[in-house]
Amino acid sequence: MLLSLTRYSLYFLLIFTPLAMASVQGWAISVIHLVTLFALTAFLLEKSLTWSWEWIKTPMDKPILCLLVFCLLSSVFSVHKYTSIWSFVLLLNYVIIYYLIVYTINTRKRLRELIYVIIFVAAFLSIFGLIKKFGNNPFPWWEYDIGLNRELAVSSSTFGNPNHFAGYLAMAIPLLLGLFFTGLRSGKFLLLIFFTLLMVIAIILSLSRGGWASTFVGLTFMFLVLLANQYVGHKTISLIIIGGVFFGAFIVLANRPVVEEILTMKQASQDSSIQSRVLVWQKTMDVVRDYPILGTGPGTYSTMFTQYQPPGFTARYFMAHNDYLHFISEVGVPLIAVMIWMIISFYHRGITKLTNPSRLVRGTTLGAMSGVAAILIYSIFDFNLHIPANAILFTVLAAIVVSPIPATEDRGQRTRSLEDKKVRRSEDRG
Repeated sequence: MLLSLTRYSLYFLLIFTPLAMASVQGWAISVIHLVTLFALTAFLLEKSLTWSWEWIKTPMDKPILCLLVFCLLSSVFSVHKYTSIWSFVLLLNYVIIYYLIVYTINTRKRLRELIYVIIFVAAFLSIFGLIKKFGNNPFPWWEYDIGLNRELAVSSSTFGNPNHFAGYLAMAIPLLLGLFFTGLRSGKFLLLIFFTLLMVIAIILSLSRGGWASTFVGLTFMFLVLLANQYVGHKTISLIIIGGVFFGAFIVLANRPVVEEILTMKQASQDSSIQSRVLVWQKTMDVVRDYPILGTGPGTYSTMFTQYQPPGFTARYFMAHNDYLHFISEVGVPLIAVMIWMIISFYHRGITKLTNPSRLVRGTTLGAMSGVAAILIYSIFDFNLHIPANAILFTVLAAIVVSPIPATEDRGQRTRSLEDKKVRRSEDRG
């Protein structure tokens, strides 16, 4: 019962965070803190009552511990300790969500539930984004005045920025395509095709170049894995579906607003142009050079960058528009090694799981890996991982990939497959 409360709290976060303007506002972040605390309390109570404290090892445990240590030290020596403490608390929220997914999504039934929640939320966002795009928004609380022109403002669905809406879909679309490899009945198959078309159209009409590029990278990654991995079945159907997505994208790209967006890339405003972002990246490197060991402290970029921002800029930069530079400037250069460690551990585990005989495990792992690949590329040009809704989805996808193989039945005690036990023993020896 208590674990069910934990699980449904996680589902609530996945539903709530994108609907609350991507949860970038203070009140929404407070809700994240409260719900995460409630989910953790229910989990710990259940463990205390059953006295079941088995530690489930994942390849990310050590790099996550190093990340927390570096961020804590950076917070202690931060230029603005109060801001850094709350940024560290938000990071703890993401880590708690990661481990709650690992511990509670332990059967195939629960894994399907989790995937379906993500897919239905993304489908709703796409449907509402299209409704809003064509001027029929019935909900005034999702009508934003955020300083963007009308074309961009209506392309963001419930998000405050179309680029972050596109970043969310860039993670969700590969996950959705991964379900096609799990073996579906005709009804679900047709429904997922419909959802796929909705999401592809929505991300294209978001007019987000970064969203287009990152989705392309995610699908290309999926395509290459399908070609190279002998354990992934139904390759013909899978390749046809992915090819159909690319073809559909090409058709939609033929409409006039999208073509104009591509042709006018060099005419973008100063705040969004590549030239201005490159200049901001250069100035961010100056911050890194001045604070190389522990950075300026988590969450302090917007405060510190005012001392480095080039003269003549009409807008204040609260983000570096590059998550990697942003994190390094706040936490320090040693974070580079931790990030590389995380990525290698993540994809090593994912590739290992692709050899599992379960189609559900292979399909969801491939979809989640591809979604993570998409957002890792997008993070070079934007700050999606600073948007709580996208950061939580990213955390959940990472947990799906590195979690143990889910049990085949929903029982009180966790029962893992023999193959997963062998994998875990080999990892422990390593």
